[in-house]
Amino acid sequence: MLVDFVIDEKGKVKDAKVVKGVHPLLDDEALRVINASPDWKPGKVGGRKVKSEMSLYVEFRLEKKK
Repeated sequence: MLVDFVIDEKGKVKDAKVVKGVHPLLDDEALRVINASPDWKPGKVGGRKVKSEMSLYVEFRLEKKK
């Protein structure tokens, strides 16, 4: 699945959304994990911190019950 989001000038995740989903439950979990991630390093232009748009593929590996 593909998730788009913005990293603001303080490194916080903003406006996360699923672009290419798999299943509503997995989509929700991917958004939860990305929104709960630690602060990122913000982008810089000319030494100044700026907002950056990001796209991230999220892969879930489900194991069969034994």
